[in-house]
This record gives sequence, C-alpha cells and structure tokens, in this order.
Amino acid sequence: MTMENDEKPDEIEMFREIQFVTGSRYKGMWNAINKTGIGRYVTPYKVVIEGEFRDGMLHGHGSMYWPRGQRMDAVWNRGKMEQRRYTFADGLSYRENDWDYCTYPDRRFYKCVVNGLKPAGEVLKTNDQPTKIIPPFCYDSGTGIFDLNSNCVTSYHNCKKVLKIPTAIESAWIKNNCRKGWSEPTGHREWLHEYWQSADFATLSRVSQDNDAGIWWQRLTEFARYSSTDVMNKN
Repeated sequence: MTMENDEKPDEIEMFREIQFVTGSRYKGMWNAINKTGIGRYVTPYKVVIEGEFRDGMLHGHGSMYWPRGQRMDAVWNRGKMEQRRYTFADGLSYRENDWDYCTYPDRRFYKCVVNGLKPAGEVLKTNDQPTKIIPPFCYDSGTGIFDLNSNCVTSYHNCKKVLKIPTAIESAWIKNNCRKGWSEPTGHREWLHEYWQSADFATLSRVSQDNDAGIWWQRLTEFARYSSTDVMNKN
C-alpha cells in the first residue's frame, strides 16, 4: 500500500482518560498503541500540553502552558518543534530576531507600554508587581533571590527553599543584568546618555516680544494663580 504525505493507513482511534504512574495525565484520542489525535497531556509539574499527537509525540499544531502563565504555541513534526511563538505571562510575545524589549531608546516595561507611564515618584522598578524586596548583597533573578554567598536561587517567599543552583555562566548573567539589593556608584556609562533632542537650540524660534505675546503670558500667569472656580467667579 502506498502512503502519501507521510500518512498512515486508517487506524482505530478511541477517546481515553489515562493516569500514568509518574503522576501525569492524558485525556484525548488514542490508537491501539499510544496517543494519536487531539489530546491534552498534563505533566506532574502542572505543565499542560494540548494539540495534535501521533504515536505519543506532538505532531502538528500544539500549545504548552506553564503554571505561572507562560505559553508556547508551536508546530511540531514527530516531537520536534519547527515553528514557535513564546508568550510571557503578562501577554508580551517574544521575538527571536531583533528583540528590542526594554532597550534604548524605549526602556519601558510591558506594563507601561500597555497602561502608560507612571508619574514621577511612582515609576515602576520591575514589570512584575508588587516589586520584590531584595536582601542586601543579593539579586532578583526573575525566578527567585540569588544569594552571592551560597550561589543559590531561593524562593521569594521562603529563603530556605532552594530553587536552583545556577551555572557559572548563569551566575555571571545575573550579576550583569539583574536588579540588586544595594546601591553603588556605577561611573560613567555612555549607553545611558540618550539624546532625544536632535535640533540645534540656536535655530529654534524665539518667543516674540510684541504686545500679543505679553497679553498671552499675562493671561497664562493669571490663570495659574487661581483655581478653576476662582476664574469662573472672576469672569
């Protein structure tokens, strides 16, 4: 029998709900041997995998959902991911090429992009709110608190619960990129100088000194001295 497009002959499929000894669960279509068809697989770590399966592997369109809200939509070929789109828990989609999030000239967090910038004194220090309190000489790695002395990443809520022991490369990245729990002079950093104004101030138009300009300025000054109610009563 000749098969085209890597298709298998018709197989008997049935709907099944299975609880594995590992603690994972599957609910969906099943052939005589394994997961085949549309299904939903939940790992012991509460990661949900939904999509098209073939012979126990993702094959076709599928999505992965993590407990903290992240999501991965992808196209699979016999268990191998060929196309993907990762979305953070707050809705920000990651781009593998030309990723310019939170970099010059737009260093806004995604919450500020969606909801607008906060006024002076209320500027967000982190995208995740409320802002985590970092102990002295520690870093906020994004998943937990990184302690320099123990070289461990611990839980935000329980400092005795170790989540991860980062590698030397990961530790260096945390030190160079993550927020720390103390302040110190950084020195001159050229990339922090943002020249938003490109025009030559010498060529900018000057405010005229005629009578109309004087009246306009007087009106503005007088208006600023009174509240809206006072101005209405005065008029």
